[in-house]
Amino acid sequence: MGMLTGAGVPSVATATEVLLLHILAKDRAYLYAHSDEELLPEQQREFQSLLERRAAGTPTQYLTGKQEFWGLEFHVEPGVLIPRPETEHVVEAVLKIVREKLRKPNARIVDVGAGSGCIALSLAHELPQAVIHAVDVSDDALRIARENAERLGFAERVQFTQGDLLGEFLSPVNNSQTTDCVLKFDLVVSNPPYVSHNEEEILPREVREHEPRVALFSDEEGLGVARRLLEQAKVLLHPDGHIVLELGYNQAQRVHSLVNEGWIDVEITNDLRGISRVLAARRE
Repeated sequence: MGMLTGAGVPSVATATEVLLLHILAKDRAYLYAHSDEELLPEQQREFQSLLERRAAGTPTQYLTGKQEFWGLEFHVEPGVLIPRPETEHVVEAVLKIVREKLRKPNARIVDVGAGSGCIALSLAHELPQAVIHAVDVSDDALRIARENAERLGFAERVQFTQGDLLGEFLSPVNNSQTTDCVLKFDLVVSNPPYVSHNEEEILPREVREHEPRVALFSDEEGLGVARRLLEQAKVLLHPDGHIVLELGYNQAQRVHSLVNEGWIDVEITNDLRGISRVLAARRE
């Protein structure tokens, strides 16, 4: 633990325990019941290696290859954003809209910037009749998301597409809907890149140096991707379709200004820390 403390690693005890459990391939109950058990030499070497990599800034989730989200275990590795607990509020918002406003169990939903697939696959878990698409521009992200879909049993439920936002569903000539009307969606959901480039230095080292930049940063002071997505969603949503976006810290007012035209019933939800975290709106 001293190595991690000296390196300024947050939650040292938790990180140490998670890495130890990973080495042992056991649960916490086993660890407490066998606290006097010594590691085998090869286990000690691997544990020391993981501690050194964690002290150097590699996120714990990349070292163990997994992160829990919505009660499901997702495989993660460098090249894909690590799912955050606050993103579960995005899933909650989508479920509320589908169940209480759309009242359409077979809603057609597209998750833009799917990453590990945590949003899309959590929705597949909760909405067994929904038609779900997941889009990402990254080869690595799509590979990992597909692996997670296969392992969790949702490979037949989610259709994966590579592309920049919703561009693959739009005509490149006039940014209009493609001729296949089945591609209209009831709901667009996204945890888009929303960190401004001038905020890079205030990010934790683990995030700044190890997580994929394409999933973190956006131009226009963090609003560029959200602005483009809102415009595309107007074209691809059914009448009275909805959009749900995760927000960055202190972005609520600025993002709210982007939905003045073409959107109604705008709602912003706070996370457990009281930070405005989720924006939901209905197409006018």
